[in-house]
Amino acid sequence: MRFAIISDIHANIQALEQVLAKCDQLDVDEIICLGDVVGYGGNPNECCDLLREYCTICLMGNHDAATVGVMDADYYYDSAKRVLYWSRSVLTEDNFKWLYSLPYSHQRPELDMAFYHAAPILPSSFYYVVRNEEAETLTRMKAGLFGHNFIGHSHLTTTYEYNGKKVRDVTGNYDYIKGRRYLTNVGSVGQPRDRNPDACFVVFDSDSKAMEHVRVPYDVATAAARIREVGHDEKFARRLALGV
Repeated sequence: MRFAIISDIHANIQALEQVLAKCDQLDVDEIICLGDVVGYGGNPNECCDLLREYCTICLMGNHDAATVGVMDADYYYDSAKRVLYWSRSVLTEDNFKWLYSLPYSHQRPELDMAFYHAAPILPSSFYYVVRNEEAETLTRMKAGLFGHNFIGHSHLTTTYEYNGKKVRDVTGNYDYIKGRRYLTNVGSVGQPRDRNPDACFVVFDSDSKAMEHVRVPYDVATAAARIREVGHDEKFARRLALGV
């Protein structure tokens, strides 16, 4: 099966629409979203509506959790917190209930795959994995990692390989070796932070184990204009063009 694994949409409808169109071109069998549907951007309802239609699974991200009140919004700095409260006020009742119902993780044991918004340790705590040291700690603490584990949260595109003794950063050099375990940051659809402004997601073939980060250009100017229109902090609009 061919999976499209998307994450960190952040209410960016312009990016999401282009990613879904690309998924259609790539003829994927399933689209799985790792969460953070809302936050930062200006179209939370439209993004919820599309994800509910196209995704077989959608997980709860930290911005989703704070928006629906199952995570303390005081964790966030002021401008991000204002977006959370705004998103809460504009979400339809159906979309609010849908976000509230989302799980923190999803496993496919028959395919040796697992999906999380953040680190697999205590998924509701939303720990980051952005350095080799964090991946090393994760593999020591987390028993039963699957062959392929996909996460979002960082908005980065790193991949780590675990051979049973140590972790190796194989970002840009992934080559599947049977018996080893992999942890992949899939990147962000709506707000990439790897200095590439194009929307990003992963396509993974569970039969061949082929994996690719796919980049998709979108109308950044319109997405930024919408952020300004609804009154969010200017930096959320400005950073879209920079990919930071």
